[in-house]
Order: sequence, then structure tokens, then C-alpha cells
Amino acid sequence: MDNLADILSRKNIQESPEIKIIKDFVMKNYNETVNIKVDLNKIIIFVNSSGLASNLRMNIPEIQRICSTDKRIAIYIKS
Repeated sequence: MDNLADILSRKNIQESPEIKIIKDFVMKNYNETVNIKVDLNKIIIFVNSSGLASNLRMNIPEIQRICSTDKRIAIYIKS
């Protein structure tokens, strides 16, 4: 019987296009990395600082536009 690590190593898991677009946007504009979780109705962006969170909150309409999504975007600060 295969263990979980073997099964996952053979699986081809790709990021959704929304995740890649948002990560590229943040890296290009702020030179920061973020973690992202995509649910059915929302996208959650986890950031390391409140300054980055504030800047991204002002750019939510642009992020929705470049992702071509109507999902709600939330930004959380990691502790």
C-alpha cells in the first residue's frame, strides 16, 4: 500500500489561474510573497504586514478585474 507522500508526489497539482495572477501582481508591484486560498465564493490573501494589506485593499477592484472574477476578495494579516 502506498503512503500519502508517494500518492501526492505522483499527483499533478496545479495552482488555479487566479492564484498565479494574484501572486504575480503582488510580486511585481510590492516585491512580496503572499499565500492565497480560493473558496467557492471568495479569495483570501494572507500577507505578512499591515502596510501591504492596506495597499492591497485599495487595489481589490483592479485585482478582481485582472483575475476576471466576481468572487469576494479578503485580505488577512498573518500573525
